[in-house]
Parts: sequence; structure tokens; C-alpha cells
Amino acid sequence: MNSPAEFVRFDELDTDYGPEFEADVDAVVRVVERVTRDSVATEGTGRAVRFAHAKPYGLMRGELHVLPATDPHYFQGLYASPGRYPALIRYSNGMGHMRPDAQLGAACGMAVKLFGVPGESLTDEPTAGTMDYNLINSPVFFANTARDYLTLARLFTELPDGTATSAGQAMWLHAFVTRDGTLEPERWLWDELLALLSQMNSPLPHLLHSTFWSMGALRHGDHVAKLRIAPAADTPAAPARPVDPLSSLHPVRDELVADAGTADHHFDVQVQLCADVKAMPVENSSVPWPEQLSPFVTVARLTVPAQDISAPDNPDRADALSFTPWRTPREHQPVGEIQTVRRRVYERSSALRHELNQQLRREPVCPDAVLR
Repeated sequence: MNSPAEFVRFDELDTDYGPEFEADVDAVVRVVERVTRDSVATEGTGRAVRFAHAKPYGLMRGELHVLPATDPHYFQGLYASPGRYPALIRYSNGMGHMRPDAQLGAACGMAVKLFGVPGESLTDEPTAGTMDYNLINSPVFFANTARDYLTLARLFTELPDGTATSAGQAMWLHAFVTRDGTLEPERWLWDELLALLSQMNSPLPHLLHSTFWSMGALRHGDHVAKLRIAPAADTPAAPARPVDPLSSLHPVRDELVADAGTADHHFDVQVQLCADVKAMPVENSSVPWPEQLSPFVTVARLTVPAQDISAPDNPDRADALSFTPWRTPREHQPVGEIQTVRRRVYERSSALRHELNQQLRREPVCPDAVLR
């Protein structure tokens, strides 16, 4: 394991993203606003849906138990001292559509909301006492800059219809890797493309038996880290059968409901500290951080007790919540350009969606306020 002197410090990072950054973010927000408004009609539900992670699979109760510290460099911020925090967990598909699972693919999200967190968060509700993690079922992501995200904002509205033919797929992938033809060949987005393809070729997941990663880097007290939530060794084994995409319209939710009702599930919350910004880049989330340079260390246990989430309104309760990686104490703020883009995009998307759906946008005070 690395020595403390080898870990990258948060205050050493360069957060100057250039003179065009703010204009690019403004352009991204405008696209997200347009897609969100259009979704009332295009998604067939009569309401606005999320720009990404639109389809909820289920909402569950849980509890995060911070473990006693074994190494102070990993046990920082929220994890500096043992404690227990009630939680809500929302599972979702990563696409911005409300379609059958067979059309949406295997990219999924795990959003965790903790309650009773001390200190102020970096959102427009700083004293709500909640903290969010927005995780995906891949260690890599396929966008790294505001300009990348602007191209993706358009391209992902074309899925899956725009890639239904081989010609459509070729045009879509060319637009992706060349950033709509604006990049010289030596700057094409090969890392990003490989990250995207790695997610597209995966089978549909059993969600309670899957590992989820922070999309990019985070501050972790004095240091910089990535976080993952992985099934613990003592959690029940995954079902032997794969999730059949054609067994129903919503087989991922069907399997989640079945798994949730049978047993408690346990997850290790793990931190990987950045030890080398070249080999473990903060600004390129499309390449994994080598674990041989810095391993993941367990700092907490997330327990999801057996529960019935089969109620028809369970996904609707999940949909009404707001999650953002910037709902966090300063000691755990997201870092990197793409993470900074997410701050504006998530906040504006959430506010507009709640406005269009005539939903009150306010942080709940406890899980019972959501799941009664």
C-alpha cells in the first residue's frame, strides 16, 4: 500500500478549465432544458423525465455504517468517526428513456441518499442534512469535458432509434469519436469510445449483486479518490440465471423485486486514493485507476434489509426524489471538469423536471417521509 506522502492532495489540483468552459456549460444546460421539456411528449408518460437515468427500477431502504478507522488517510470527512446513517437507494437505467429494458441496455445507476449527515452540503438546500452518491455500474465513463458532454447531450437523445441500422450506428459512432467532426484524428476520443463500448456490450444486471462506481473523482478529506459500492462477501450469491431481456418489458425491476424480498443484502463502501495523477488521471474518467498502484479500502458497510418494493407506486416515489453528486459536504466534493459540469446540469434538470411535473422539490427529512 502507498505511503501517505505518495497520495495526491486535493489542494494540488488544477481547476482552471479554460476560457470557454462557462459558455460550454451554458450550452449543455440549454440542451438539457430542451430535452427535458420535450420529454413530456416524447416519452409517452405525460410528464417530464430525467435527462439521464429516466427509468427507475426501485427505491429501497438501507443503512450506512461507518467502520472504525484503520488508516486515517482513508477515514476522512464523513468517515472520520464511526456512525450510522439511514439511507434510501434508487436503482435506475442510465438512458434518458422510459422504454422496455431490451431497448435500453445494461448501463445502470445506483443513487444513495444518506440522512442525518452533519455540516452543510454544496447545494441549494445546504442545511437539509442529506448527502448523495450518484454511481454507475462501470469503473469508467465516456465523457470528460463540457464540450464532450455537449455532443453527448445531442447524441444520446438519438438512442436507440438512431442506431437501429448499421449505417446509423456508423454515423453515430463517428459523430461520437470525432466530437461531431470537430476533432483532428490525433485527438479523437478513443478512450471515451472504449469506455462506452464496454458498457454497451454488458448483459442486463442483477442490481443487488452488481458493483457501482463514482463516475469520476471526488475529494476525500485531504486527498483525491474514487469510490465504489460492491457486494460484500457475506451477501447472498447472485442468481445463477441471467436476466432475460425478453422475459418481460421490465425484467431488471422484476429481478430486483424478487431479490429484495428474499434476504438482507450487504455492500462494502470502498475508497481508492489517487497516488499518481498521470497513471490515475482526474481529468480522464474513461480509463480505470490501476488497483496495483492504490487498492480500494473498505470504510463503511451499506446494509439493505429484505423488503417488499413491489408496490406499483414504488418507482414513482423514486422518480420524485432529486439526486446530485454535489449534495455533499465540502470534504467529499466532486473534482474534475466533467464533475463540475454535472453540478449545473443536475441542479437545473431537477428543478425544471419538478416544475414541469408540479412536484414539490424539497429534500425529505428521513426515509419514512418517502417510503411509508
